[in-house]
Amino acid sequence: MMGRDGFEHAAFHPLGDDVKRPTQMNNPFDYVPDETCRVACREVQERLSSSTPDLVGGETGKMFGVLIVEDNVGQLGYLAAFSGQIGDRFDWPGFVPAVFDYLQPDGYFKREEGDISKINREIARLEADADYIDTQQRLKEIEKTGQEGVAQAAARMRMAKQLRDRRRLEGYLSSKEQAEMISESQYLKAEVHRAKMRAAEQKAKAEERIKPQRDQIETLKSERRQRSDALQTWLFEQFHMLNANGEQRSLMDIFKNTPMGVPPSGAGECCEPKLLQYAYLHGLRPLQMAMFWWGASPKQEIRHHKNFYPACSGKCKPILEWMLNPTPNSSPREEDLISPSNRNTTDTPLPQGGAGFLDFSYEDAHLAVVSKPAGMLSVPGKTSEESVLSLMRERWPEADPNTMIVHRLDQATSGLMVVTRTRRAHHDLQRQFARHEVEKTYVALLESESDYDSKENEKFPMKWAKIELFLAPDIMNRPCQKVVGEGGKKAVTEYRFLDENRVELRPLTGRTHQLRVHCAHADGLGRPIKGDTLYGFPADRLYLHATKITFRHPVTGETMTFEDAPDF
Repeated sequence: MMGRDGFEHAAFHPLGDDVKRPTQMNNPFDYVPDETCRVACREVQERLSSSTPDLVGGETGKMFGVLIVEDNVGQLGYLAAFSGQIGDRFDWPGFVPAVFDYLQPDGYFKREEGDISKINREIARLEADADYIDTQQRLKEIEKTGQEGVAQAAARMRMAKQLRDRRRLEGYLSSKEQAEMISESQYLKAEVHRAKMRAAEQKAKAEERIKPQRDQIETLKSERRQRSDALQTWLFEQFHMLNANGEQRSLMDIFKNTPMGVPPSGAGECCEPKLLQYAYLHGLRPLQMAMFWWGASPKQEIRHHKNFYPACSGKCKPILEWMLNPTPNSSPREEDLISPSNRNTTDTPLPQGGAGFLDFSYEDAHLAVVSKPAGMLSVPGKTSEESVLSLMRERWPEADPNTMIVHRLDQATSGLMVVTRTRRAHHDLQRQFARHEVEKTYVALLESESDYDSKENEKFPMKWAKIELFLAPDIMNRPCQKVVGEGGKKAVTEYRFLDENRVELRPLTGRTHQLRVHCAHADGLGRPIKGDTLYGFPADRLYLHATKITFRHPVTGETMTFEDAPDF
């Protein structure tokens, strides 16, 4: 497209004069897209709907984004980008190019990557060699035989000792008998030592036969590791990121002082840095940005088709802090960024004025059962917001605040909490929670079927069923959790549907965001909880309520059950 300034912006898409002009850059980590961004995103989505399969991706979808910009004569338009690459290409028409295109066939990256691939193939060939495999197997058999020989000699030594000990207990032993027993003990100990020596010698001979192949493989693996690390470092040094003042820094410099110390894989390839880099290079003024997911969700993360998402903290935060930097050597000021709290803390106004604003289901000299409203913290955070703990300290000024909170609910979750008044009650209930003796039940309102790709109805039983997934922190996108196999913690939830959209949930484990992930993930219910902006869609609140709790009274021993119906 030829701009009115006569400069050709291949990725600049003009917007009509009737579109509202944004006045302030939004916070890419915490935003709700304004109407201008939504207009631009709809245009991109219309194009994706009619594009070839190569562009829209394969089995899983892709993050796309727009940046509303203004050129030097005031024309309003937008840039579009996608994260990473599509079909081993960065250069799809109509989208901004990569900050650094390392996929050129004759470029250094591809040549070096090709050499590393050759090393991989040579390692695979050597490890698959029949003689090498046979020698490895013989080595394992020799090790096993040697260990068995040592174990047998040790067993004979222990049995002989038991017999000697029994003879000593039975009565008097002559000097000759005592000497024979000492000699036997020394001989059997020597036999164990000789068995170990034979096993070590046989193992050493077998290892000597396999050593040349092993050394060759280890040398190749070391070379592969060194060249891969060097290539990754070289690549990050080619990404020269501009900021609003026209200054440049490589990714290695940007991440140098972060906890990681080096950029994570894929840094600089997300939509946000691509869009800002193109704008700065072509003299376009960034005004607003928004990112949305297009296509099927990946297995680990939870992504919903057409839903908007903030920038990831792991890959993008250090880069965007530099690129949006209004002054040298400083981070963006909060007042320079619009931040309407789009992360999953509720916008529900909180009651003020004291503990009377907590509903009490039960209270005695040892504990209380209260109903926490959505939006209230369980314990104080970084701000002076009221919390269950602060309100209960007002009500029980004599109690130790360190032994009040036994368990917590997320700020956005409403419902029943047990609060303890004495150290004895606190310790006893802690043990009950640790032993999974406390039964908790939640009710959630799920997104209606029209808002997502629903599963078959038989997946939503009226009888109790079970979800089991392994969860781990998403390091690149905190505070979210991801679904993993190895390395994750098992999360188990029982559930049953009360009606078409309401589900009853009983967590049998206590993993972070367990109920949210189990509802939203495709291998769970496949329907996010309404209002869950981490794993679903924004609403006026998170529709998750702790509706029932059963525990044993720490003093009387009585089994106690309390229920609190949700208001949805």
